Amino acid sequence: MFEDDEDQLAELARIPDLIIEMGSGQVNVTCMVASRWAARGETHRLSRLADAMVASHACKNTCAVEVMLALAATLAVTRFSRAEQLYNAALPLASEEHQEALTDARRWLAAGRVVCSALQEERDFWDLRLRKPKTNWPWLSKAEREALDHLSERLTTDIEGADLFRAVLPENWWDMAMKCAQQQEKLAIATKKLEAVRAEMGTPPKVSTEPFAAADRVIREIPSHPRAGPFARFVLGWVCGCVAMALTVLALPPELVNRVLGTVRTPAVSLSLPTSAEMEAWRNETLQKKAAEMKQFEAQHALAKTGSWRENEQVLSGHSKELPYDSQQYMNLLVWLHLDPPKDEEVRMRVCKLLLDRVEGSAISLWEMLVYPGSANAEDIKNAARSALTDAVFRWNDEEKKRLSAIAGKAGK
Repeated sequence: MFEDDEDQLAELARIPDLIIEMGSGQVNVTCMVASRWAARGETHRLSRLADAMVASHACKNTCAVEVMLALAATLAVTRFSRAEQLYNAALPLASEEHQEALTDARRWLAAGRVVCSALQEERDFWDLRLRKPKTNWPWLSKAEREALDHLSERLTTDIEGADLFRAVLPENWWDMAMKCAQQQEKLAIATKKLEAVRAEMGTPPKVSTEPFAAADRVIREIPSHPRAGPFARFVLGWVCGCVAMALTVLALPPELVNRVLGTVRTPAVSLSLPTSAEMEAWRNETLQKKAAEMKQFEAQHALAKTGSWRENEQVLSGHSKELPYDSQQYMNLLVWLHLDPPKDEEVRMRVCKLLLDRVEGSAISLWEMLVYPGSANAEDIKNAARSALTDAVFRWNDEEKKRLSAIAGKAGK
């Protein structure tokens, strides 16, 4: 009756009827209807079908296993808990002939587990992209940048389901994110060892939350949760900052990203925080490399460094032909002017705001490196951080609010 109109069948089908069909050992109509629901993105119907299958004993037979596993794979990213329940219900009934379906369901469940704590909107975002690996996703919109930023916080070097994410992400972003995750894991191991040594010595480990508190306070403790605090972000090095700034935000082509990352190097990882002199030395070294890289734009930098905002507004706002707003060179100019700040106070403040507008939360990584005591533009960055916290244009998450507050609260230190 519905052989030539599967959409009409999908519209008229009732879940109790599908459960009855599977209970009788048949799955033809259920497969047809579920496939149409999936094609039309009707996840709510698939979710209700999954709930009914888990609750019903009638459809728990070997004939329904294939449907249960396929449905688990389909819902794994958007409705992880339901998909996992369905998979667990199908597992005892599965046989050798279901191994391929089991493998596929496990693969998608692993990917779903990575983002299961995200908001529904973000899970839907990832489901769409993971299902279309051949699409050339731009990764330039605000939603895409935020999703990449959140994903980077959840990645580990041994993450399951990595192949699904890697297939749709920029190759350079994935490689650098894995390097950052590897550094985080090394830091976590070092932290545990340090805590174990202190425990043996009878000294409880301390937690540092203010890494750049005072110039004369050089030695600080490693935080117990290295992924959370600004010190962890520092000892992980500038690589993580560049991942956030150049990869998460722009997803630039590999050759451009390598050019950005090649100009900066992290200070050696140590169990003590750097002094102001050490941070200044790092800054000067990074500045020299950035200046060499941007040599063709020396004139624009020199004018911005010595001139007024009126003289530099067109260039610094990204409206010039040589340095358009969306270009890598424009972002590099803003970074350069953070490392070698302008003499005019208004220009310094504008540069901070412009970088924030350009890369939003990823500017925080650079700011955290430049608010050490004695930094030439520390006060400007602190003021920019305070303004950012109250600016309704930005929608900061809890972690970003903490980092901005930490930067803003360093006044007078």
